[in-house]
Amino acid sequence: MSLPTHKQQQESLGTGFTPLREDANYWKQANSGRGAFIVDGESYFRAFREAVIQAEKYICLLAWDFKGEIELLRDESPKDEYPTKLVDLIYALLEQKPELEIYILLWDYSMVYLTEREWLPFTRFRQDPHPRLHLVTDSEINVGASHHQKVVMVDGGFAFCGGLDLSTWRWDTQAHQPEDPLRVTPDGEQYQPYHDIHTAVTGPAAHALDELCRQRWQRATKEEAPWPNPSSENTVWPESIQPNFENANAVFALTYSEYKEYPAVNQIEELHLDMIAAAERYIYIENQYLSSHTITDALIERLGEEDGPEIIIILTQDTGGWLEEGTLGLLRCRLLEKLVEADTHSRFGAYFPHVSDEAGNESQVYVHAKTMICDDRAVMVGSANLSNRSMKVDSEVMMTLGLDETAEAAPELLRRLLGIHLGHSQDKVDQSLASTNSINQTIRDLRKGSHHQLRNLEIGCAGPVRRKLADTQLLDPDDPIDLGYWLRKATRSDDSNQSSHNWKRYAIIAASIAAVFLLGLGLKEAWGSVIDKESVETFFQSLNQSPWKLPLLFGIFFLAGMTGISINVLLVSATLVISPWAAFTCGFGGSLLSAVAALYVGRMAGYPVLEKLFHDRLDRLSKKIQDRGVLSVALLRLVPIAPFVVVNLVAGISKMKLRTFVAGSCLGMLPGMLGVVFVTHQAKSAYSDPSWQTWLYLGLGIVALLGLTFGVKKFIK
Repeated sequence: MSLPTHKQQQESLGTGFTPLREDANYWKQANSGRGAFIVDGESYFRAFREAVIQAEKYICLLAWDFKGEIELLRDESPKDEYPTKLVDLIYALLEQKPELEIYILLWDYSMVYLTEREWLPFTRFRQDPHPRLHLVTDSEINVGASHHQKVVMVDGGFAFCGGLDLSTWRWDTQAHQPEDPLRVTPDGEQYQPYHDIHTAVTGPAAHALDELCRQRWQRATKEEAPWPNPSSENTVWPESIQPNFENANAVFALTYSEYKEYPAVNQIEELHLDMIAAAERYIYIENQYLSSHTITDALIERLGEEDGPEIIIILTQDTGGWLEEGTLGLLRCRLLEKLVEADTHSRFGAYFPHVSDEAGNESQVYVHAKTMICDDRAVMVGSANLSNRSMKVDSEVMMTLGLDETAEAAPELLRRLLGIHLGHSQDKVDQSLASTNSINQTIRDLRKGSHHQLRNLEIGCAGPVRRKLADTQLLDPDDPIDLGYWLRKATRSDDSNQSSHNWKRYAIIAASIAAVFLLGLGLKEAWGSVIDKESVETFFQSLNQSPWKLPLLFGIFFLAGMTGISINVLLVSATLVISPWAAFTCGFGGSLLSAVAALYVGRMAGYPVLEKLFHDRLDRLSKKIQDRGVLSVALLRLVPIAPFVVVNLVAGISKMKLRTFVAGSCLGMLPGMLGVVFVTHQAKSAYSDPSWQTWLYLGLGIVALLGLTFGVKKFIK
């Protein structure tokens, strides 16, 4: 389908692009007042500084990351007396504006990001506290999820919202030079070119974002937001930003995973799907990640249509470090592979930005944007990646224009972005689009001979195992990695009809045991037939011959017991790969030592740690441990009503004696671990030497384990 002409854009004014369903695909809609799309960090950092200098009453920030040492202006002197470093600017504003209050709500980040984040206890914010600076770390979200919304509110009438953090590695110019001496961290380290998109709004749309800030503040602090209600008047606007739209209908959509009394919200995913389904001419996407099977399936369906839209996806060539490359990067490769396979009408293109200079320097541009533009009429910008996390797990916010009436800013932003990526003016891009009626063809034409290019992404998964793994959701789960969340989800039932659900619970237990066995056998069989069998056998032989085999295996079980990784899965794998006795001795010893270590962690950390992780069953669990001593611990080891590490932590909180705890753990762990190892060994024997004796022993072992599980669980109840 061709791109719309200017006349077609005008004729489409007033027609709905996709139906709006409150609470289903959007949270709030409001008039935008003045608004703008801000492209890249240099523009946003300058605009942020200009906006907060105009603040008189309050500033509120929702942040995924926040770095006080960053320079907001690079290689230029400000026209005012305020500092250019973020932390100094904040304190200068507080000193010179006696009525100003500043509220910062910062995600209480995962330990995964420990080396990348500013350690708050050592910052000026903590060492030099100001009575009108309120910095709160927000942990009110599931373990494994993050607060990913990026919002700045100024005096209730002006707001920023989008994908940019006030942090390291974000600042860059739209030129994206491969070597830019100004593009450095506060420590002077250079980093690669960086591309992102943010928004600015006023009026009722800003008031909606103020309400979001209030909700988040109350959720984090359990107190009402202390700042005043927004007024209808607003005088704040950054002088360096040219408005792109005015009085547009801004639609806000959210993502939250279920947490405590807060329900799950999947509006962003629903709105993406609705917009993808509604597009007629093109779908243009810029995003940091592509790992959502649901979004990809929707795009594949559109590619299968004979007269469907053109689809263009701009991503980063390399997704990041080894962890991201091995998880989200692998998923992206597989999903792109599926999109190419579905592209029977040659309407799909996947690209990454690449820049070079006259000196021969070159670099990819890291894409951090989260943007989708459809049909020159609807545009979505915000914080959500095209990942399962952003669609289901993290907290996110997206703003969309053009869902009721055409957003005239949408075609302007498309041409602006293509101009930046291809090194041409917006007029040149517009001329090419008019002549080719294709974004993909425009990209292919305008990148020739340019120092700024959109290059084709290499697509394909190396090897069938990587492909099969990417077809699952293990690498990007759509549920929080939260032990309490998973147990609540698995055991949630209506108490008034609890007996009717017992069979489901028993079926879950039986299926889980079967899955563990099948997983172990599958690893053994699949590795030998799908990967290079000879290399796998060589690896196992070298591991068995290593003098560090047992200490290493012991350490693996210890870490598993401390982090909540399934010990039974490790037992099955170790039994199949090494030997039953090595699996049992290392598994029992490592798990017991981790239990003791967690016991002391519980004693030191106390109740708040467990309340965050396992709040709705903590009292019941603690009571069971205190009431029955050795017997209660033994029974909980056999059939836990909480994960292994949680039982250990609660035992520490309950001040249980070490002697009682160790005795109960040994009594409970011995039969369970022996049973798992025995049944696994017999399953392996039945598989390799199928005789009636081996199958009989396997059956008896499974029956014994199931009987022990059901009997102990009934006794506990």
